[in-house]
Amino acid sequence: MKKPLLSEMTLREKIGQMLAPHHWDVYGKVEMSYDYSVSDMEEVKALYAKEQFGTIRGEQVGVFYADPENEKKIDVVEGYVEGSLLMNNTIKVDTKPYRRFLEKHNTYMKIPALVGGDCSVGAANVFNELSWVVNAAAIGAADSEELTYEFASAIGREMRCGGHNWRWAPVVDLGNRNSYATLRTLAMDDPERTVRLAKAYIKGLQDVGVAATVKHFPSEGRTEARDAHFTSTMNPDSLETWWNEQGRVYQELFDYGVYSVMVGHQSFPAVDDEMINGKYRPSTISKKVVTDLLKGEMGFKGVVITDGIGMAGLFSLLPYEELIVELVNAGNDVILGSKINSGDLIEKAVKDGRIEESRIDDACQRVLDMKEKLGMFEDGYYNLPYEAEDIVENTRKVSAEIAKKSITLVRDKYNLLPLDKKDIKKVSIVISTHTESFLDNVEELQKAFEERGIEVYTQRRLKSAAELKGISDNCDLIIYAACLQMHQPAGYPRFFAEEAMSFYHAFTHGKEKSIGVSFGYPYIHYDTMENVNTFINAYNPRPETMQAFVGAILGEFEIKGNTPVLLEPRANSK
Repeated sequence: MKKPLLSEMTLREKIGQMLAPHHWDVYGKVEMSYDYSVSDMEEVKALYAKEQFGTIRGEQVGVFYADPENEKKIDVVEGYVEGSLLMNNTIKVDTKPYRRFLEKHNTYMKIPALVGGDCSVGAANVFNELSWVVNAAAIGAADSEELTYEFASAIGREMRCGGHNWRWAPVVDLGNRNSYATLRTLAMDDPERTVRLAKAYIKGLQDVGVAATVKHFPSEGRTEARDAHFTSTMNPDSLETWWNEQGRVYQELFDYGVYSVMVGHQSFPAVDDEMINGKYRPSTISKKVVTDLLKGEMGFKGVVITDGIGMAGLFSLLPYEELIVELVNAGNDVILGSKINSGDLIEKAVKDGRIEESRIDDACQRVLDMKEKLGMFEDGYYNLPYEAEDIVENTRKVSAEIAKKSITLVRDKYNLLPLDKKDIKKVSIVISTHTESFLDNVEELQKAFEERGIEVYTQRRLKSAAELKGISDNCDLIIYAACLQMHQPAGYPRFFAEEAMSFYHAFTHGKEKSIGVSFGYPYIHYDTMENVNTFINAYNPRPETMQAFVGAILGEFEIKGNTPVLLEPRANSK
């Protein structure tokens, strides 16, 4: 099909290009209710035809019907994705049926929809046969533009296999150690590295037909520790400070040609100090931030998408009927998580003069232009020269190489490393985490030692110094394997209760043969393991990272990771 002209589109069709609902809403489901009943497909078709959605959040697939009794369901009505599988209350699907599903649903609309998602640690969060990968912090520590490009290209190809063509990454926020984005950003304390790696990341995605997105503009600054998922947040930086660091990062990436930017819900009083209900105006509903600064002064010509509007930092501020109008008038081109009645509300606001139609035209044109860049109006767009089985091995190979290069030696006071393998017969692993699934990850760590002929004993936490003495007397090496992940559980990434008390007893025996390692949050060495002489940051609990850690301490390769965060946190970080 040829690219539509605005003059050929109705107002409602133009509004539709601004809407990015969740698939569960389109199907009349509730996100976490695990409702596997069959939706009325005639109603679904009519909804698509009326709303003409420009984007679908394809990452959330909770609407696709599964049989919780049999796990597989084959004979189903139109609209079901054949090959879906219920796993841990999350439905995952196969790529080929899902791509056919998307193509089918595009026939209900005049213009094909973008399909977006974070896929922050790989497309396996949606698709059965695709890959889990290392996180952004590991990419930052590996500090290789070539590997970053290969990594982004690999993930982009996997997303394309499942019909996705818009990735809401990379995160380029600079911040502080309490930010929930610490592990999601490339180099939180290094603007230059952030720009270098982000450019490689953007090019890797966009070269394979996936729109990249830098986020979360304008960022939350160096001191904000609150999380916009749960409450209002604020960037307290002066405009001068912002331009010197964060603003410079965004400007360079806009000039480089990133297709889209995501605006966060944090307020930015240095640009817009207006108050709403006693709170500073969030950036997503600030015309001064989105239109005047982002589109105007910074000259961004791509698509501006909001962060998910259901987050408490925004959604609780105004009634939805007012909020949706504010979001459009601020200058956002795509509303992520827009409710099903959004088209009606926006159309009414245009007709009664609260929204100028020129604002709709600007948004629609930007979305159409991005679709054109991706090739979505070309014949055979969905006919890929590869399938998932052709590319996943390469993705996993690149992820493993990044894992090796990311291993970062925080300290080794008495030159314990590298260990001599012949001296290590028995290893004890003491586990500290609030994420129960990490216990499964540690099985991979145990396997990595055992593959090298080393006997392994694992234990959750420590209860006493006497217990540790017994462990120390019976092993050659003690590994304190710790993992804190963002939102697991929600709140500050700290050890508390029994997990914290474990470190009351740690290192009282066997300190000379102890190694601390974080498979997540990179400040564990500072917060709870300051007393260990040798410490390594590994950033994530992926199997390839477990293998890399063991290989690193045994001297199988040189440890070269370049920390993406300040090892001594900023004095003003709480």
